[in-house]
Amino acid sequence: MAIWSKGGDETNSLVHAFTVGDDHLNDRVLAPYDILGSIAHAKGLAKAGLLAPDAAAALDAGLKDLHRGYLAGEWTVEAADEDVHSKVEALLTQRLGEPAKRLHTGRSRNDQVLTAIRLWQKHSVARFAGETLAAATALATAAQHYEFHPLPGYTHLQRAMPQSVGMFFGAHAQALLEDLALFQAAWTLCDRSPLGSGASYGVGLPLDREYTAKLLGFARFGGISLADQNGRGKVETVVIDAAGAVVLDLSRLAADLVFFTSQECGFFRIGKGFTTGSSIMPQKKNLDLFELLRGRTARFLGLRTGLYATTIGLHSGYSRDLQDTKALCIQGLDLARQAVAVVGAAVPTLEPVREKILAALTPDIYATDEAYRLVQQGMPFREAYVQVGRDLAALGTPDHDAVVKGRTHAGSTGNLGLDRLQADLAATTREWQTRQADLETVWDRLLG
Repeated sequence: MAIWSKGGDETNSLVHAFTVGDDHLNDRVLAPYDILGSIAHAKGLAKAGLLAPDAAAALDAGLKDLHRGYLAGEWTVEAADEDVHSKVEALLTQRLGEPAKRLHTGRSRNDQVLTAIRLWQKHSVARFAGETLAAATALATAAQHYEFHPLPGYTHLQRAMPQSVGMFFGAHAQALLEDLALFQAAWTLCDRSPLGSGASYGVGLPLDREYTAKLLGFARFGGISLADQNGRGKVETVVIDAAGAVVLDLSRLAADLVFFTSQECGFFRIGKGFTTGSSIMPQKKNLDLFELLRGRTARFLGLRTGLYATTIGLHSGYSRDLQDTKALCIQGLDLARQAVAVVGAAVPTLEPVREKILAALTPDIYATDEAYRLVQQGMPFREAYVQVGRDLAALGTPDHDAVVKGRTHAGSTGNLGLDRLQADLAATTREWQTRQADLETVWDRLLG
């Protein structure tokens, strides 16, 4: 029986299939967080004098047992269940009887699911931040290892000026580090407890929202109840936007590596186990992982667009449309986490192929350097530009390594600031590790 049923009002099976669909799969993700929210809510009811001590103790023990059982695989949310909230209440009723019927006092499924989502989002943002920083650190480590190794730089996908392998890997590492600014915004919005906001308009009971927020590890309760509920969908979009910045940066890395590892370039080789083969051509070694990384960016964009569009034009208060934001956010974060994981694993196996790189560093790629040499002798740049451009055939091949090391202004190949980059990565990693550990400590304390 549905959690809202009064008897004799069961939903038509076709309507049930349409309104519930595969939502039980998403609720499996949220189940442990939903139980955390219920434990805090039960404690809040007891504090407000709305739950007798013996009932509060029974609920606390029962919910903790369900949490342990879920993590141990003893039960799950099934397709026949309306949602995780109904399943937990049904299991509690089977085990406890009367106390379980009191758990929903002062709570709506709206604030219940939103609390579970916010807890999951906080945990996911912290973990994804750590995983993104791990991939960035792998890139920065590769940058330091090959800091002064020359590499052609491209504009318009044509050889333009010399760069270095250190610059290439370091630039992609810095991009991921910069994305953490968006993670901070997402964390801040997730760090407000919606518990107690009810069905959007609060409840007529003396609930202590600050108390339950603190129990769950939130920085504060959300504030105006209607604002809490209206934030559903919006906060999910901010979380996905933070993840989307990472996915977009990784798609550029992927495009670069598809090109650089092609037989036409051959600038890098990748470790064993990171390529696939062809069903017809025995010689093929395909870097499918980077091609799929580009493709998954388009797929991610579809999820993000669907999430954003779902909230357009919705009235204040809850609308059932918002149920679909759950799947879009979960799937988007799953995709992004897979992307950073595969990049973090693949990058340490990449090695520059020096002979291929040097063959591509033809004299014309140093045309700008020659123009600047003339400028340093006193010639105006425009004259130097024309003179070099008219006589490209006269250009010689310089010492490639010396050119890389000789560019010493901040951010150039001879002065990338990789030590500072590594220090920033380490500090930011510690910050997010501390956040995750603190959050999990609060939950461990709540679970006893």
